[in-house]
Amino acid sequence: MKKIYLITFVLIAMACISCNRLADYTEIPFVYFPSPSLSVYEDVGEVEIPVKAIADVAFTLTFETEDGEKKDAVTGLQVPNGKKGEDYDIVDNDAGIVRFAAGETEKTIKVSITDFTGTLTGNKSFSIKMTGSGNEVAKGGYSYCKVTIIDNDHPLKDIFGEYTATDASGTRWTMTFTDDPDDWYTTFIDGIVPTFEGSYVAKGLRHYVPGSVSNDLSNISVPLGYQLADEYDGSNITIWGYDGQYVYNSGNVTFEKTDEGYTLGGTKGFAALDDDMYLAASNALVTAPITLVKK
Repeated sequence: MKKIYLITFVLIAMACISCNRLADYTEIPFVYFPSPSLSVYEDVGEVEIPVKAIADVAFTLTFETEDGEKKDAVTGLQVPNGKKGEDYDIVDNDAGIVRFAAGETEKTIKVSITDFTGTLTGNKSFSIKMTGSGNEVAKGGYSYCKVTIIDNDHPLKDIFGEYTATDASGTRWTMTFTDDPDDWYTTFIDGIVPTFEGSYVAKGLRHYVPGSVSNDLSNISVPLGYQLADEYDGSNITIWGYDGQYVYNSGNVTFEKTDEGYTLGGTKGFAALDDDMYLAASNALVTAPITLVKK
């Protein structure tokens, strides 16, 4: 019987130690960016980048900026693309310091953005990196935030954004149109089919395909046979057209412009198939009419 009492005492003691460790852990103060990235248009003027903290002590955060880069199309070398003093400037914290009072939960780093009105410069970027925090305040979560400056003069600027897609069965999902930094008349479509969800793939994976935009912006053509960026259950996934009975993988499917967004034309739908010609998921076949309404 004594042995049982002894074991019970040890277990209780261990539980108390664990409780103390948990309490100590939750009391560690830290500072972080709420998001690792954000995008702003070049005509925004100034943008305030939030910095959040959970700390019951006053402390000083230090940070530095890093200019963006891109690959030169001719040389293949990385070249500056988003330069401090030309494309952006730090406004209130040029010394790279943010001071938090005890219990203060949010401050901002204010940045001015240069607007090159009427000049097609392309998107540019820069980053803000936390370099240190005083008074034993840890850098938690995101300590690095990349800012993308979107060129207002991009010929496809009215196309970019999120769309609610709806097919004939009433399935709804989100497609996002973003720029291709190497081609002014190509847009990357994120979510060409509904997000795959199943026992063999993590929820939330997205699927990308390039869309070629006509010069008059009247339609967007998606190449069939294109391999999507993500894999499903270890298999390659490609985009196929659907004629109502059979699938095919040559040519394009085309979205035609409407007052609200785009609608699929010239085919009965499209599908995402694996290497064995099976649907990658139960929702990987979408059928016409498919409408895209900009959010």
